[in-house]
Order: sequence, then C-alpha cells, then structure tokens
Amino acid sequence: ERIDSQFFGAACRYRLARLPIDKQNMLKTSFIEFLSKIISYENIEALTWNQVIQCIDMLKIKGLNEDCLFDEYTNIKSMFKTISDQSIPISDQVQAFVKKQNDITVTNICDDVTDVDDDYSTGAKRVRSDQLWMLLLSLTKSPNFKKLICFLYSLPCSNAYVESAFSQMKHLLSDKRSSMTTELISAELKIRLNSTLSCTELYKYILSSEDLLRAIKSDEKYTFKRKYV
Repeated sequence: ERIDSQFFGAACRYRLARLPIDKQNMLKTSFIEFLSKIISYENIEALTWNQVIQCIDMLKIKGLNEDCLFDEYTNIKSMFKTISDQSIPISDQVQAFVKKQNDITVTNICDDVTDVDDDYSTGAKRVRSDQLWMLLLSLTKSPNFKKLICFLYSLPCSNAYVESAFSQMKHLLSDKRSSMTTELISAELKIRLNSTLSCTELYKYILSSEDLLRAIKSDEKYTFKRKYV
C-alpha cells in the first residue's frame, strides 16, 4: 500500500518537496525498488548497496554507522544465501524461529495463500517478510541494518493512525482538562494507543504495583502547582 501510494513518511515527504521534480522522481523510484526488495525476500540477493545508501541519505536515521552497515549488509546477503541453500524450506525455518519467540503471537504461516502484499508465496506456503527479517537479523549481528529495517516497517501506509492520535489528543486536552501537563497528556495518550490490557486487567495491574500506587498518591506529580507558590 505504501509503495502504491508512494508514501515514505512525513519527514521524507517534506524533504522531497524541497527538491526539483526530476530529483524527486529519481529518489521515489529508488525508494520503491528498495522497499520492494525488502518486503519480497526472493529479491534480497538483488538488493544493491547503492539503493541502501540512497535511502539512508534521504531518511537521515540517527546513529547509523555506514562502515559497519556495509559489513552487515554483506553478512545478511551471505546468510540469506546460506539458509536458502539448506534442504529445509525457508518457510519451515521461519516458522520454527517464530514458534521459539515467547513474546510473539504465533500465526500459521503455512496456510493457504491469500492476497497479502507483504507475503512471498511458494506453492501452498507463505513467508511474512517481517518474520524473515527477524530471522536474518537474529542470525547476524546487525544493529545498524536492524535500525534501517525497523524504520522502514514503522512507516505507516497512510496518515490514518496519526489522525486518530491527534483526534484522541484533542479529546484528552479539552477546556475542562486544561490544567493537565504536556507530560501527563503524553502518558495517557501512549496508554490509550499502545496498551493491550483491558480495563479490568489494567485495574488489577495498578493495584498490584506498590511503586505505582505510591506515585499516584504522591503530590510530586503535580509539579505545575509549585509554579504558583
């Protein structure tokens, strides 16, 4: 979807808007080729270093070491070739890896193939690209390439999620709640958007945490009161 919409993140869109049209089109083409090969594992071997460089130059991800990134890039391609040459199908290798992850919801990746853009299919089996990258990154020491892959998978397909966050924030910071600090609004918004606990589960969790209860009862959280003293 993000490839079809040519959406590479808000920051990237603002930077592209400052460039000449021909430069914009060239970079967009490069991004699309790069993303296509990232999400389609049969093309990992065709992924070029030049495509990686063009993306990191535009995305400006902080803390990337290009010297180390190149070594990681070659190691990942070599590792992919190694697991591809094994007698066990890649789909089975990925499935076995996912099952070992206790904190990941296991899905049957060997079901009948459906129309999912991020899946590579072969016969009656499929491999989710994000799960394949998890396997590759676990087999190689690649902190810099991991940052790049995580950034790419964090790009939303549209701005719908962002709009929903702003909508909830507008509800939280109403005229009746105008005394709330920015930090408190941020904390409540993070809980609403990221928590998977039900109201009952959250209530029980709070009651079971002495440190949290102590912080709730304390006046230290009302730092804005001190400004008026």
